[in-house]
Amino acid sequence: MKIAVRFYSRSGNTQKVAEAIAKAVGTEAKETAVSVNEPVDLLFLGGSVYWGGIDKNLRAFIESLDPAKVKCVATFGTSALKKEPDREAAKLLSAKGIKVASSAFRCDGAFAAFHKGHPDEADLKAAAAFAKKIIAEQKE
Repeated sequence: MKIAVRFYSRSGNTQKVAEAIAKAVGTEAKETAVSVNEPVDLLFLGGSVYWGGIDKNLRAFIESLDPAKVKCVATFGTSALKKEPDREAAKLLSAKGIKVASSAFRCDGAFAAFHKGHPDEADLKAAAAFAKKIIAEQKE
């Protein structure tokens, strides 16, 4: 199974999660500035919610994806205030005809006085477990 990990991170919180996911699945986490040029079976795609929506850089990356090259995307992210995974990325991916994994991952991210020290070691272990679960589901 060919797997890629891409992320957009302003503060470094989502990058930490991306790196934990990449390590768990045996690949390298790359920023969304790096296109997906080769076909992948599974793309882990991460970003955060800023002022109620995904960042314009993440949106542009999603718009650049070729449905013929990306079979499935599993989304992940961090947030200081939002408690559930953001569905905006999933909606944009689905509109392009790209399958979206049945579950997404979100953990707290440090911002100002909120969630100092997050993502922490437990968050990163949970991200790695999420990645392995998604891969197992894709193999079924």
